[in-house]
Amino acid sequence: MGHRLLSAVIALGLLSGCAERLGVDIATGYTAKQVCSGVFVAGLPEDHIVNHDVHMALGVLGPLLSLLEVETDRQARRVSASLLGTRSSAWYSGPTGCVLHGEAYAAPGAGIAAAVDATVSSPPPPDTLLPALDGALDAAFAEPAEGTRHTLAVLVSHRGKRVAERYARPVTAHTPMQSWSMNKSLMSTWIGMQVEQGALDLSAPVASRLAAVDASLAANLDPALNLGHLLHMESGLAFEETYLPGDDATRMLYREPAAWQVAAGNGQAHAPGERFSYSSGDTNLASWVWQQSLEEPYIDWVTREFSAPLGLGPVVVEHDASGVQVGSSYTYMTARDWLRVGEFWLDALKGRSGLLSAAWMQAAVTPRPAAEEGNYGRGFWLNTLGVYYPALPRDTFYAEGHNGQYVMIMPQQEIVIVRLGLSSAGNPVSGMGELAEGVLKVLAPAPLPQG
Repeated sequence: MGHRLLSAVIALGLLSGCAERLGVDIATGYTAKQVCSGVFVAGLPEDHIVNHDVHMALGVLGPLLSLLEVETDRQARRVSASLLGTRSSAWYSGPTGCVLHGEAYAAPGAGIAAAVDATVSSPPPPDTLLPALDGALDAAFAEPAEGTRHTLAVLVSHRGKRVAERYARPVTAHTPMQSWSMNKSLMSTWIGMQVEQGALDLSAPVASRLAAVDASLAANLDPALNLGHLLHMESGLAFEETYLPGDDATRMLYREPAAWQVAAGNGQAHAPGERFSYSSGDTNLASWVWQQSLEEPYIDWVTREFSAPLGLGPVVVEHDASGVQVGSSYTYMTARDWLRVGEFWLDALKGRSGLLSAAWMQAAVTPRPAAEEGNYGRGFWLNTLGVYYPALPRDTFYAEGHNGQYVMIMPQQEIVIVRLGLSSAGNPVSGMGELAEGVLKVLAPAPLPQG
């Protein structure tokens, strides 16, 4: 799930020839992008990003890690990373964050969005917090016997009231936090909003839309492939969600200027709708389709249609060097805003939101037949069969991202949990399952129906 990113991404790439070049390019690309967004978007110290993110992700470099050089030019708002003669750079462009391999590119129309580096007003005081949840939070921030947990933020709301909130330095309530693959759930939501406004159709063929821009790329696609297939991870495209040097996912995120073109360029491996295959490539192609449906720059649409109605602060939605939002991976907002988004998903499911219908959310959290473990719907992970979280309610659904990013919703109990960090792996290293069980025992101690 999400980006189990770079756990072995360099190891094979440093062995010989072309693979060596690919591995080094990915290492420098990852470093430049993460440090740029960490420093200029999140406002975190550079050494924190390098020590707790980059070094953990690239640990398989071994002694070569000491040769990785990072240069941050605050005046030019650029971060460059160099290793063995290979150099990658990322630039900060304001409200659309950082872009890798895209010098001087800034997505147009950032005028509506508040400047990222402007002074952030203080959020309202937190609701009365429950001391009974302290034990669950203590465990969430404790390091496990194996692996790195490095929890940075945990927030819990119950029936719309914030009942738990804790941070680890240097993160605070004002720190924009990275989504990684939680962005997939956002993309599903934004597409749903456009569908319900009549600007998109889930059944419309993708190839016909793409043909107007790139006929050769469109020719790779099955004419039956539609937007729904992309959101359900049933595209049948020949995209492998693996992270070795030169693999589809790493090449897409750290080498290619247009991430949205990679899956389409690979062509079909299976007919659309036949198989479930988790794919960041599917979501990035869906992001391009979504962006094509807008009559304005995407950041303006997100601000007016999404973040402003929900009362969120600045939401940083990053794009690739072609100007298309990297729908698989790159959105930043504060932990409190992630909690508010989780509450919005819960409200939509319950028919309490004017932004998205209950029908859309119900479909989004209904398991697809192709997902044999009953664990995926339309942009959300599901607990339908209790495969990963047997002690949690079966209607639990969640957005999940690399390094242990979670927005988890338990609809019947009206519980939303946000867990953000820099973990070496997902559950159980991140502690999300243990955290959710601890919260549930306090807020809903009665036996839970598992139907």
